[in-house]
Amino acid sequence: MMAVVVTETRSESAVVCFGRLLADLHQSAAGVDVGACGPDELRELTRNVRAGQRALDSLLIRIGMAAERLHERGRGRGLEGTLLGDGRAVRGSTARREAARTRTAARSAKLAEALHAGRLGGEHLDVIARTTAGLSDEQQEQLASDALIEVAAGEPVDVFGRWVRREAERIKGDHGLAEAKAKQAASTWKHWLDEKTGMGQIRASFDPERYEAVVTQVEHRMAQLANSGGVRKNANLSARAAFELLTGKAAGGAGVPHINVVVDWDTFVNGANDQSVRETGGGHELPPESIARLSCDAIIQRIVLDQQGVPLLVGRKHRTATDAQWQAIRAVYRSCAWSRCDRPLAWTQLHHIHEWERGGRTDLCYLIPLCNQHHHAVHDGGWSVRLRPDRRLDIYRPDGQHLATTRPDRLDRGSGRHAQRRLAATEPEQPGGP
Repeated sequence: MMAVVVTETRSESAVVCFGRLLADLHQSAAGVDVGACGPDELRELTRNVRAGQRALDSLLIRIGMAAERLHERGRGRGLEGTLLGDGRAVRGSTARREAARTRTAARSAKLAEALHAGRLGGEHLDVIARTTAGLSDEQQEQLASDALIEVAAGEPVDVFGRWVRREAERIKGDHGLAEAKAKQAASTWKHWLDEKTGMGQIRASFDPERYEAVVTQVEHRMAQLANSGGVRKNANLSARAAFELLTGKAAGGAGVPHINVVVDWDTFVNGANDQSVRETGGGHELPPESIARLSCDAIIQRIVLDQQGVPLLVGRKHRTATDAQWQAIRAVYRSCAWSRCDRPLAWTQLHHIHEWERGGRTDLCYLIPLCNQHHHAVHDGGWSVRLRPDRRLDIYRPDGQHLATTRPDRLDRGSGRHAQRRLAATEPEQPGGP
């Protein structure tokens, strides 16, 4: 009984001591005359404030860990309940974020040690939590390296975030493909009529690739409207631009979506590596499979940089098919070239059989129409195709097994798409393919 009393007294004493310290801190902070500080003093003051914030982040996480241990023994309100307190001083979202930080630090002794030493802060843990969501326990421990701590201590949080994403991709070995697919699968589109305002509401969430395409198209159309009508760009003009694009009223709405992609030449030619640059114009990273797929129908803007990153030479080369080539494709195809796919030709993009970056040309003999699903299957899913001189197309599964052979539907006069289906049926088609 005596030991229990002593423990509780020491705990209370520590709490009281910290409370006094906090009161002194408030008084000291209020007394700082920042207006009398020079540039160097302001920078030093900022560093000290950041260090104090990290110390408080560390203390909150230690509180959360202790609350979790007590809760496991049937005492207290647990992690979230303790961090939320009475709910008046902090939002629930803030308490949940702090709980996530606590769980992230608790998974690795190295992270917890760096946090308590002041080398990591709460925002670093936020980045790690988001990035490691798809990693196994072993991969998460591999990510929590000395190099990670060193980068966190020496770089801004946004630079640290990019480093962590790259390191996680290296550990997973997929250069971001799994994350890109997860973001595509998580994309949403919701719409409803607000009865109170009488206005239609649209809420969308897109993966970076499609987000870039949508935003660029809307901004391009908005600029056209502003220039032609002499009006200022605003939210109302953005809504008009989006409406015209979605309803086909804008001439600029047709054709291939405009996406700016920044990629280094070595990655473009030889594939991804640990030092690859592969981003949208907005700075969102793309997996190399998306780079290859987007490049099948694109205008390539080559910018040569010197060793300091200064542009030296800017050139342009068209990879997209010409109108005449599209007319020739329409003469032999009614639909996607894939086996048993009846998606109309208007829904397809022209795929380069021989990749342009590996010496292939945008010649008719190397182009086939593929719908979005089967274009993704070739570039992102590991499927492959081979085009014969008579335009018969051999399709192979990711494991190399032959799926089917197709022939353009218009080449079999009088038979149409049924000829393509019969030709595909000459080879056994196994379930589970695209």
